[in-house]
Amino acid sequence: MPIYEFKCNRCGNIFEYLCLRKDDRDHLVCPSCGHGEAETLLSTFSCTGSMPKKGVMGMSSSSACSSSGGFS
Repeated sequence: MPIYEFKCNRCGNIFEYLCLRKDDRDHLVCPSCGHGEAETLLSTFSCTGSMPKKGVMGMSSSSACSSSGGFS
């Protein structure tokens, strides 16, 4: 599901908004102040589940999707 995070340009509130079509962003409104302009934020993601000793493309499971990962 294409759920995006936005930051309101007026009050700074960070909120999520479901955008099923490209023009859905034209209708987004901050749930705190009602302002209609917000910037899109870069969201992170996580993966769950068990991985074998060798994960994606031969990387060790500790370097693949793990909670200690993130941006470097």
